[in-house]
Amino acid sequence: MNRHFKAAVVRVVDESGRRPFVVLALALAVLAGLWSYAYTHFQLNADLLELLPRDSPGVQAFEHQLGRVGGGFSLVVVVESPDRAKNEKMIDALDDRLEKLAKSRPDLVSYVEAGTKDVHAFFDAHKWLYADQSDLEKADERLDHEIAVRSGLVESFDDPDPAPAPKTKTKDLGLDEYEARWKGKTEKFDDFPSGYFSTPDGGMMALRIVAGSRGLGDAAGDSLLARVRGIVDEIDPKAIDSRMQVGYAGDIANAVEEKDSLVSDAAWATGGAFLCIFLGVVIFFRSPWAPLVLALPALIGVGAAYTFAMAHYGYVNTTGAFLGAIILGNGINYPIVLLHRYREFRARGMTPEIARREAVLNAFRAELVGASVAAIAYGSLVVTSFRGFVQFGVIGFVGMLLVWVSMIPCVPALLVVDEWVQARVPSWLRDRPIANPQRDARGPIMGGIAWITERAPLMVLALGVLAAIWAVRPLHAYLQDPWEYDFSAIGSRHAQVSGAGAWSTKADRVFGGKTNIAGAMMLADTPEQVPEVKQAILDNDARDKDGRLINDIVTVDDFLPGTVAEQQKKIEVLERIRSRLTPAVMAKLDPDEKKRVDAIEPPPDLAPITAKDLPPLLRRRFEEINGRVGTVFYVKFRNDISFSDGHILLRIARTTDNVHLRGGTVVQTASRSTIFAEIVRSMEHDGPLATYVSLCAVVVVVIIATGSLRGAAAVLLALALGVVVTLGSAAHDGMKLNFFNFIALPITFGIGSEYPFNVFDRSRLLRGDVSSALRLSGGAVALCSYTTTIGYASMLVSDQRALQSFGRLAMTGEIACATAALLVMPAFLHAIRWPRSSRKL
Repeated sequence: MNRHFKAAVVRVVDESGRRPFVVLALALAVLAGLWSYAYTHFQLNADLLELLPRDSPGVQAFEHQLGRVGGGFSLVVVVESPDRAKNEKMIDALDDRLEKLAKSRPDLVSYVEAGTKDVHAFFDAHKWLYADQSDLEKADERLDHEIAVRSGLVESFDDPDPAPAPKTKTKDLGLDEYEARWKGKTEKFDDFPSGYFSTPDGGMMALRIVAGSRGLGDAAGDSLLARVRGIVDEIDPKAIDSRMQVGYAGDIANAVEEKDSLVSDAAWATGGAFLCIFLGVVIFFRSPWAPLVLALPALIGVGAAYTFAMAHYGYVNTTGAFLGAIILGNGINYPIVLLHRYREFRARGMTPEIARREAVLNAFRAELVGASVAAIAYGSLVVTSFRGFVQFGVIGFVGMLLVWVSMIPCVPALLVVDEWVQARVPSWLRDRPIANPQRDARGPIMGGIAWITERAPLMVLALGVLAAIWAVRPLHAYLQDPWEYDFSAIGSRHAQVSGAGAWSTKADRVFGGKTNIAGAMMLADTPEQVPEVKQAILDNDARDKDGRLINDIVTVDDFLPGTVAEQQKKIEVLERIRSRLTPAVMAKLDPDEKKRVDAIEPPPDLAPITAKDLPPLLRRRFEEINGRVGTVFYVKFRNDISFSDGHILLRIARTTDNVHLRGGTVVQTASRSTIFAEIVRSMEHDGPLATYVSLCAVVVVVIIATGSLRGAAAVLLALALGVVVTLGSAAHDGMKLNFFNFIALPITFGIGSEYPFNVFDRSRLLRGDVSSALRLSGGAVALCSYTTTIGYASMLVSDQRALQSFGRLAMTGEIACATAALLVMPAFLHAIRWPRSSRKL
C-alpha cells in the first residue's frame, strides 16, 4: 500500500474512533436521505423493450412503429354472469363512463371498444357494395324478367295463345335470394351478431380499452388500471347482479400484475434476506451486537444503488428488482472481514484503537481486491449493448462501491459506539470477553479443514479433479447452444393460472381472434407500398428452409368492396335496379312484399367508400396517430406455431423485419416478435462478450494482486474449478441460460475469485502459513459466502421463473467457488509446498 495512502486511511480510522457519534450522525443522515429518495421515487418498468439496445435495427424499427401508431396496448374488462341482459347493462354503463374518461384523459385512454353496433349499421347501409359484380347483374336481369312476367309482357311475347294455367309468383321480385347473398358477404366482417363482444350464450362479455401510453409496464398503465377499477367499483356490479364478476385482462393487466408481483416479491425477499443474514452473523460472532456494526455500510450501499437508479434512469427494469437483496448479501462481506480481523486482534491483546487501525490495514489489500473483482463482475456487464445487463451492472457497481467506501469510517465508529453501549448495559447483554485467539479465532470446522488439506492435499485435489470431470462431461454439448429459447419457461407461473392470466383466458373465449384482426401488426411507409411489402414478406416466407409460417396478410383493402372504380360499376348496376322499381311496379306488390322490397332496394345516395369511411372498430386497426389510413397491415401466422419458441420468433423476425424491396428500399417493419427475437440475439452476442471481459479482467487483477505465479495459479485454479462445476451443474440439471440468469456467470467470476484471494492473502501476511490462515480467516470467508448465497436465494421467492433460475445458478456458483477456496486452493498450496512459516499463533 502506498505510504501516503496508508497514512490517509489511518487518519480516517483514527478520526472515526475519536468522533464516532459525529461520523454515525452523518452516516445516518446520508442513509435517511438515500432511502427516502429511493422510496419516494421508486419505479419499476417491466417493459421488455427497456432491456434491449437502442441501436438494434429491430428495436429502432419497433420504436419507429410506436411513434406512428402508438403502443396499441390494451386493457380488457371482462364481465361474467348468467344473465345476458344484466351483462349488457354493465357493459353499457362502463362504456359511458370510459368514453368520458377518454375525452378528459387522452394520455390514459386512446379509445374504447364496447361492441360492434357501429359495424352492424355500416355494413347494413353498404351491403349492396359488397356484392359481387356478377351477382348484381344477375339480380338486375332477374328483376327485369320478374317485372316483365308480372306485367304479362313475357307471356304475350312467348305464347300468343296461352292456355290458362296457374302460375307460381316469385317472392320479392326475385331479389330475396340475392339479398341474402349480399348480406352474407358482410357477415364475415361482423363476428358478434348481438352487437356486444360476447360469448354465444351471453354469459361473458368484454370491453376493450386501448391505452394512450406507448409503453408497457410503465406508470401510465398502473394509473389506467387503477382508474378503471375505480369506475367499476362506482358502478357496483353486485348491485346489478349478485352473481356478477368483473376481471381485468390484456397487455396492461398482465404487465401491472407481474410488476406488482415483482415489487412485492423483492420487498419480501430483501426483508427475508436481511433476517437470515442477521441471524447468521449473530450465530457466527456469538454476538447480537455484531449485525449492528455491519449493517450500516450495507444499507448505505443498497440505498445508494436505488437512489442512483432513480436519479439516472428514472426506474429499475426487471433485472434490477432484486439488486437490493444481492447488494445486501454481497456488500456485507467487506464489513464482515473487517470485524473478524478486529476481534482477532483484540483477542491478541491489542488496545481497541490499535486493533481498529491494524484491522483496516491488515484487511485492506484483501478488501481492495474484493472490491476490484466485484467492480469487474458488475462492470463487465457495462461493455454489452443489452440495456438489461448494463443497468444491472451500473447499479450493482454503485451499490458495492458505496458499501466499500462507507465501511472505512463507519465500522470503526460503530465499534467504538458498540463498546461504549455494552459497557453501560447489564452484563448479561454484553458480548463474552475475547479471551484468546485459540478459542475465539479458530473453530473446529475450519480446524478440521485446515488439518485435512495439510495432511492429505493430494486426496483433496483428487476429489476436486473428480468434481471437474463430472462437471466437464456434459459441457461440450451444453455449450454448443446453452440458451433458453422457450419463453414460457421463464415467465410468471402465477399469471398463467390465476389473476390477469386467468381472466385473459376468459377474454380469449370472448374474442377468439374475432374482430381484433389477429396477427402481428406492421407498417409500410405509404399505402401504395403495402402490396409490394406484402409480397416481399410472402416471398421471404417461401424461402424459409424450415417451412412456411404465414397463413395470410390482411390489409385494409380486404375490408373494402373493391376499388373506387369497381364500386362505381356496381353502383351503375344498382341504379338500374332502382330505376326498375318504379312507383307503378311497387303499386302492384302486396303490402308485405312491398315492405320487403323497400328494404332491399338500394338507397339513392349510395357512393363508393374508402378506408376512411370504415367504422371506427375496423378503421382504427389500420390507422396511424396522424389519421393516415392504409399503411398498417397484419401478418397472420399458422395456428400450430408457438410464439413462446425463440427459434420460431427468430424465423418470424427474419421473414418480416426491415423488409428489403426492389430498388434497395428498406421498410422498417417490426412486431412484438421482433422484441423477443432481439432478446435472443442479444444473449447470443452479449453473453459471451461479458463473460470474456469479466474473466480476462479478473485474471489480470489476481496476477497483479498476488504478486507471484504460484499464488495466482492457486487462486485461479479455485476460480476455474468453481466456474466449471457451476456450468456443469447447470448442464446436468438442464438449466438453460436466459437474459436474467446469465448475469450470474460474470458475477461468479468476480466474487468467486474474492474468496480464494482472501485466504491466500492471509497466508501471505502469515509468511506462508496456509493452515493458520485457513483457521483464522476461513470462518469469515464461509460467513461471507453464506450472506452472498442468502442474497441470491432471495430470488427463489420470485414468481418469475427467469429470476428463480438466476438465483439457483448464482447460488450454485457461490457454493462451488467458496468450497474450492476453502478446500482445493489450500490443498494446492500445500501440494506445491508453499513457503510455510514455523511461526504458530
